[in-house]
Amino acid sequence: MLFHKVCGIDLGTDTIKIRDKSGRRFLYSRNLLAEKKNGQVLAVGDAAYEMFEKNPENIDVVWPMAGGVIANLTEMELVLSHLLKDFAGVFHSGASLYIAVPSDITQVEKRAFFHVMRGKIGAGRIRLVDKGIADAVSAELPVLSSRGHMVVNIGADTTEISVISSGKVILSQTVKAGGRRLDEDIATMVRRKFNLNIGSRSAEALKNNLAFMINGPKLEQKVFGIHTLSGLPKSELIPSLAVSVAIIDTIDMIVESIKSVYNRVPPQLMKDITREGIYLSGGVSMILNLPDYIRREMGIPLHHIQDPKNSTIRGLVEIMNNKDLRQSTYTLNDLTAMR
Repeated sequence: MLFHKVCGIDLGTDTIKIRDKSGRRFLYSRNLLAEKKNGQVLAVGDAAYEMFEKNPENIDVVWPMAGGVIANLTEMELVLSHLLKDFAGVFHSGASLYIAVPSDITQVEKRAFFHVMRGKIGAGRIRLVDKGIADAVSAELPVLSSRGHMVVNIGADTTEISVISSGKVILSQTVKAGGRRLDEDIATMVRRKFNLNIGSRSAEALKNNLAFMINGPKLEQKVFGIHTLSGLPKSELIPSLAVSVAIIDTIDMIVESIKSVYNRVPPQLMKDITREGIYLSGGVSMILNLPDYIRREMGIPLHHIQDPKNSTIRGLVEIMNNKDLRQSTYTLNDLTAMR
């Protein structure tokens, strides 16, 4: 089967999502590469994640992206070319790709996305889409209107805060905090309170299964790690309350960043956003009662976008199929003209 002519890619720090123009074909994979010290590739995506934190010293398991941007061009090319072949069968160069990117990254960082897609992958027409625009489209907001909209996406490594009007992001901030910071908070708590060193995979599982805001069920989960005093393997039952308390400071920091952007909204758009509220997406937004917590702290309406983990890729599909919405995208030539 030939590579689909038009595809959307949500290139996240933790996961990659690829969808064709019809929206029927969908690939969801970890953004991870496992290779030997000599450069031999052993596994990509979910298969590499199975080796994460279990790999011997002669194997590196690496994340090609950090903070929402490409950290290693070669590693990113290897991961993406492999996943695109899995997605579409026989590789076909010249396809058109729509890539979701953070809006306030530098031109050099944006050019890296073009470089990766043009190199080993051999894509044809490449269009970048600000993540805030894609999320707003997914929420069925009239992004091309002159009304103001505010969208927040709490992802794995970053929180994207965007104010949108007339098809453009007019105000944005990328906060270097997301699900991974919460995992670190949980791992630190377990080490200090239970004298147990656990990996990020175990911390992520505790977050996904136990964390809540405001109120939540009294649950426990067993984790295995290395006891900090004896150095021996040990297990502990970790309660949901301890996990939830551990993440509060980072959550509050994210909320303060949202407030900061909200307070800088231009006066002509402030009325729209105050009345309409904030639209929340991203995998971390699925923490129990987190939308209610942010709504209470902000004091304005807040809407949780349906299936928040996949909102960006859904928005890309809508943009690919709507000629008017495509005016909110930009090419390498557009980027050069912005200088």
